[in-house]
Amino acid sequence: MPDQMPALLIDSASRHYAGTAAPAVDGVTLDVAAGEFLALLGPSGCGKSTLLRMVAGFERLDAGRIAVGGRTLSGPSTHVPPEERRIGLVFQSYALWPHMTVDGNVAYPLETARVPKADRERRVRAALETVGLTGYEARRPAELSGGQRQRVALARCLVMSPELVLLDEPLANLDVHLRAAMEEEFADFHAKTGATMVYVTHDQAEAMALATRIAVLDRGRLAQVAPPRTLYREPATPMVAGFVGQGAVVEGAVLTAAAEGRCRVRLFGAEAVVRCRSGQGEGPALFCLRPEDLEPDPQGPITATVVRAAYKGGFVLVEAEPAEAPGVRLTLRVGGDAHVAPGEALRLAIRDGWVVPEGDGAAG
Repeated sequence: MPDQMPALLIDSASRHYAGTAAPAVDGVTLDVAAGEFLALLGPSGCGKSTLLRMVAGFERLDAGRIAVGGRTLSGPSTHVPPEERRIGLVFQSYALWPHMTVDGNVAYPLETARVPKADRERRVRAALETVGLTGYEARRPAELSGGQRQRVALARCLVMSPELVLLDEPLANLDVHLRAAMEEEFADFHAKTGATMVYVTHDQAEAMALATRIAVLDRGRLAQVAPPRTLYREPATPMVAGFVGQGAVVEGAVLTAAAEGRCRVRLFGAEAVVRCRSGQGEGPALFCLRPEDLEPDPQGPITATVVRAAYKGGFVLVEAEPAEAPGVRLTLRVGGDAHVAPGEALRLAIRDGWVVPEGDGAAG
């Protein structure tokens, strides 16, 4: 049986702005399955919003192809206008008409498409019910909370039955408590509609909480695409290892080749066993050490000095500098009752870690 056609196919897509040395998007190839929730994650300026605008049709490609549902929308000789792409868009600014009611804002794209009134009213009711805004039809945006305005934007998107929903930093303007609540709203929206969604964010916590898979962009290029757990546990590059999750990317050496996904390594003058890819060879390498990979141990082989300690309620987040690697900062968590102060000596044990595949060859 042939593989199902992806809902979104991005094939070697590039965009280079005049007057800039490097492309904003550089040969990105990515496919999104029907019903998938994909997050585009990366630091400011990595190209994620530009890529989203290319999919939406607001930016033309310099090279490559973009197809939705098997239909080519952008390519060397093709550029379908945004309004003809059947793609829903949700922005951080909501983009609601302030003089219109909730009902009017949601119905607006149907009116411009000349959808008959009876069908229009039915679809607006269904969309508002899906996002939990039944009963708010007569209110105007100024009478709604930020989260409610975002739900109006979602309903307006949903009412057009888009093949694909694009969300560009939709929670960036909300406070921290409302962001957490809206994460649940987006997850519910995805579960109820089964829509294919591509979500741009620089916030890794949002991406981890919502996405089926996460695509990390680095200076316009695709660094890694993986489910959240894989991305966190097995970063493919030093950039991904350092950007995703707390932790440290450090130099060391692999002493024995991989056996059943584990290998013996030397870090900070001590030996440890960490996770690695199949076929990992010996020699200098880079390692990703998460806070949970390290623990205080009076008998631990690594001597370090506490640089910073921050009480977080249930635990203390500690930054420590190994004696064998001045300037390196290791992050670990200790019990909330522990009293740890900067300048104190600490002995550490490495319980786990990951050999970063593209870190091979780093100085040990």
